[in-house]
Amino acid sequence: MRMPVIKSLPNDLLIEVLAKVAASSYIDLIQAKLATKDFLEASNDGYIFRHVSLKNFRKLLWNNSPEFWSFIENCNNNENPESLYRKGMLEFFTHCREASGLGYLKLSAQKGYVDACYVYGIIMYTANVKDDGLKYLKNCEMKLEYKMSECRRRVKEFVWSLWVNNKISLSENGERYCSNVKNNCMINEKRKGWDWNDEDDYYGEHACEECKWNGEVFRFCNMLRTGGYS
Repeated sequence: MRMPVIKSLPNDLLIEVLAKVAASSYIDLIQAKLATKDFLEASNDGYIFRHVSLKNFRKLLWNNSPEFWSFIENCNNNENPESLYRKGMLEFFTHCREASGLGYLKLSAQKGYVDACYVYGIIMYTANVKDDGLKYLKNCEMKLEYKMSECRRRVKEFVWSLWVNNKISLSENGERYCSNVKNNCMINEKRKGWDWNDEDDYYGEHACEECKWNGEVFRFCNMLRTGGYS
């Protein structure tokens, strides 16, 4: 009797296969675990928790199941960028534990999770650590090939699932008045606001970098307060 092909695969390869499945869909990972004992045994490896996608759990933020939170903590402990981002958002904006929240958001951003780059950059910008904030915001913009509307939409949808108890702010002067008085660019280019499907060149070709990022940050802060970027 021939050995099943899966039995001949090294454990490292099984883990790599499961990690790719998990990165696509947690539901598919569950189905793979149920398929064979070999997959079930390999599925507890930390590498898999590091790569698993949480998109199936977007509406389960307030799930009280111990199994659910055990799974999320396994993801955090294995530095899953998406779970670190969610943990950071909860810590910073809901539980008002700013240092802890920033730590999770920064770690997620350092691992390249674009939504974390966006939020962490904005928080740093409002905290007057503008150089650090701009580094992450520009990294986010570059990763998204200068198309940021989808990132804004995802962040807004996630914020809607939170109790926002910790609001950040940027002074209106910072958003409304350009230091480049000859150009006066933000005032000339400004429209009333965004929603998620607005065009990504919102600021116009003549907007300076200062006005562009002041405007981005100001509208994020407004979204926290009102629920919309307008």
